Amino acid sequence: MKTIFSFTLLLVFFASGLFADENWLTYYEQSNFQKTPRYAETIQFCRRLAEASPMVTYRSFGHSPQGRELPLLIVDRDGLNTPEAVRKAERTILFVEAGIHAGEIDGKDAGLMLIRDLAIYQQNLELLNGVTLLFIPIFNVDGHERFGPYNRINQNGPQEMGWRVTAQNLNLNRDFLKADAPEMQAWLRMFHRWLPDLLVDVHVTDGADYQYVVTYGVETGPHVALPLRTFTTDTLVPFLNQAMERDGFPMFPYIMFRDWSNVLSGLRAGAASPRFSTGYGAVQNRIFYLVETHMLKDYHTRVTATYHLLHHFLEFASRYGKMLQRVNRRSDALTAQHLAGTFLPVRVSPSYQDSVMVDFLGVEFETVPSEISGGNWVIYHSDRPKTYRLPYFNTLKVIDSVQVPYAYLIPREWQLQISRLQLHGVKLYRLQRDTTLNVASYRFHHPRWRQTPYEGHHPVSFEVEPITERRFYPAGTVVVPLNQRTNRVIVNLLEPRAPDSFIAWDFWDVIFERKEYAEMYVLEKMAREMLRSDPELKKEFEAKIASDSTFARSPYQRLYFFYRRSPYWDRQKDLYPVGKLMQPCALPMEEIKEENALAK
Repeated sequence: MKTIFSFTLLLVFFASGLFADENWLTYYEQSNFQKTPRYAETIQFCRRLAEASPMVTYRSFGHSPQGRELPLLIVDRDGLNTPEAVRKAERTILFVEAGIHAGEIDGKDAGLMLIRDLAIYQQNLELLNGVTLLFIPIFNVDGHERFGPYNRINQNGPQEMGWRVTAQNLNLNRDFLKADAPEMQAWLRMFHRWLPDLLVDVHVTDGADYQYVVTYGVETGPHVALPLRTFTTDTLVPFLNQAMERDGFPMFPYIMFRDWSNVLSGLRAGAASPRFSTGYGAVQNRIFYLVETHMLKDYHTRVTATYHLLHHFLEFASRYGKMLQRVNRRSDALTAQHLAGTFLPVRVSPSYQDSVMVDFLGVEFETVPSEISGGNWVIYHSDRPKTYRLPYFNTLKVIDSVQVPYAYLIPREWQLQISRLQLHGVKLYRLQRDTTLNVASYRFHHPRWRQTPYEGHHPVSFEVEPITERRFYPAGTVVVPLNQRTNRVIVNLLEPRAPDSFIAWDFWDVIFERKEYAEMYVLEKMAREMLRSDPELKKEFEAKIASDSTFARSPYQRLYFFYRRSPYWDRQKDLYPVGKLMQPCALPMEEIKEENALAK
């Protein structure tokens, strides 16, 4: 911990005025590292940085539901502050966001100190060689102002902090793909204007007790473009781990035990779906690195470790930025050119058939019966560090994949889904004349909704029947070709079996509703006519009665057996409205240029 002591001593020197103007101490530093500033104080400090240094630009990238600005600091050695100017200069764009969960606010205070040290104290300016830093000090600004000392039961400081979710009670780190929150919609517009090369999302973790101050998550599974996966595994992760080890902050991947009540059960890896920041990075062909400081460590220690890690991210971007840009371009090109016709993983899970042995810096623990809960109580002894040799199940396997079409077709009436696709940077086209096409699609069976709400929705599960049929598409139908860098985003939104698809999030619930009904006395007559004219139907009906006692006892089900087989039944019920062109096909279409692709 020699490095930690040196860093703390340096801060003491700053506070004494030996090396720097005391007026530039952050609120966190002035509080003896115990407090974090409120929103207004944070914005004031950001604006002061921008006014004092030509290297710093303050911008708002949108507004929250309660009307607060969403702050963005742009840090560039030459003062470049637009995506166009930064791209022209071939800068590597490093993006860091803090406070997506506003109670987990370490990144805000670490980032403000780092930018202050660069722009005001002129320290380590070589870190900005070839790099532009984008920094969001608080993403969840409304949740940040639900301020108090009791917002994080597991967390050791600061004295007061914000709340996990937004004013609309939405968790922004479950919203990257469905994009319900106004804050996330603003973030997506900002993201696609800048399209950063490397992204960092700073959190504080809950969970077990152990020695690590920082754990991390980054996607390296088979659902990630191969060039990006290789670069992350071979270059980024070793660089950061070695740098933090030298600083006295050894890191470990995000902690997940096979059995949370037993450390000795081993550790497991995981793959984040694109509702999360890391998973969203994977479908956008960008590294989105998750920082999770340990909630039981004191606030000063956590912020110090975060400062060191952000420093090393800048160092990495400066040293490997050109290589990273080439990897990103290669991943985008492979995604755009070679996915159509192939199978793309949409669900990935750890394999428990394969593991490696690792040293885990834990603490001693014991498990005792609890007379309060009636279950087991895991007692961690933080003052007794212990290194465990544990199996780590870090091999990820594909458990479901889908064949990527050459294009999706979406009827123009599904305006919400169409506009969300555009938020993700997807290029859309519209048919210029009426067209009839052979398409693949799906019919759903046995839909089941989650009984309690989750992020404002009732997610639905179902059985999927692939179908092929000829469909008529009028002029104005939206065409989504799979020749884009966003192909992974498109597939994850439009393929029903993907965990964060529109239909899984209940965006298409109306297709499961029956809108026409039949009177029982009408069905009684129709059923008899159908039985007389169709001997095979009679056999099917009698077999159903014999094999299904619930059906046999229900007059309603028995009569609707015939209704469903009559020409009056709604053939569009349970039918997916999205069609898939599985073969290349020339279509009369034009690109939709406007952001909101509502039917015209």
